Amino acid sequence: MMFTYNVDSFLENELVQIREIFYDFMAGFTDKSFCKMLGERKEWLPPVYISDEVIVIPKANGPFDKQLGKSIKKGYSVFIYHEAVKEYCCKFHLENEYESALSMVLAHEYFHSIHRIWDEKAYLQDASPRMGISTERKHQLTESLADYFAYFWLESNADGDYAKVAQHRKSLWQEYTSANWPYSAAMVYLNDHKKFFEILELLKSNPATAYRKLIS
Repeated sequence: MMFTYNVDSFLENELVQIREIFYDFMAGFTDKSFCKMLGERKEWLPPVYISDEVIVIPKANGPFDKQLGKSIKKGYSVFIYHEAVKEYCCKFHLENEYESALSMVLAHEYFHSIHRIWDEKAYLQDASPRMGISTERKHQLTESLADYFAYFWLESNADGDYAKVAQHRKSLWQEYTSANWPYSAAMVYLNDHKKFFEILELLKSNPATAYRKLIS
């Protein structure tokens, strides 16, 4: 694994840059409650924890059955399962891009944390329960949004290793679309960036309509 310094320090530095790109990325999203939340959280970064735990995803329908990261409600914290990220890199011959893969997971979970804060502040409820939509479909919506932002973050970086991880992730979306892998739904936004914002807003008020737009 190509890693020359402390993982915690690396992720801390990456997170500051990810936040900067996130604000640029979301500049086209004009929802008033979202903009208010972002203004209030301008300097905020989620607490990030590095875990050795390897969590197997039951009945996984994608290319990899280990959880790479997680965003939780308490403190809107982020967990990075770095041993699973190492396995991911080994499986897909990305050993030299380990740092970039870690950064991809961090960006993905950062988006989840911000999304959760907005959801709870705007609607005074947990981000998880939604009426009129199955857990599987909601998973497609939320994971596709977060994975697309992570892809955007990687692509915005001038480092070639980041671009390689981005292209690999895109290839997995393409390969596992037919398997209904929830992350594959991010392919939709590559051809229609505006749809990302439309679905993000609809997910709050009408998740069933958001899902129809996702698959249309």
